[in-house]
Amino acid sequence: MVKYARCNALLSLALDASGEGCRYMSKADTEDGVVEDMSKHLVSMHQVDANELVANIRATTKTTRK
Repeated sequence: MVKYARCNALLSLALDASGEGCRYMSKADTEDGVVEDMSKHLVSMHQVDANELVANIRATTKTTRK
């Protein structure tokens, strides 16, 4: 099973480097892994304080079988 979260579920108006809607997806084996990876993305790409969004990241994290 893989855990994942999408950037656009957290920041609906966020743009990627090309100016398009950000479609970044964080994947990891654990929820903590998703939080860590998504936090790095939010800080580096969107200059957002990820510490304020940890609960939101956890709330939007889903699980898939692949």
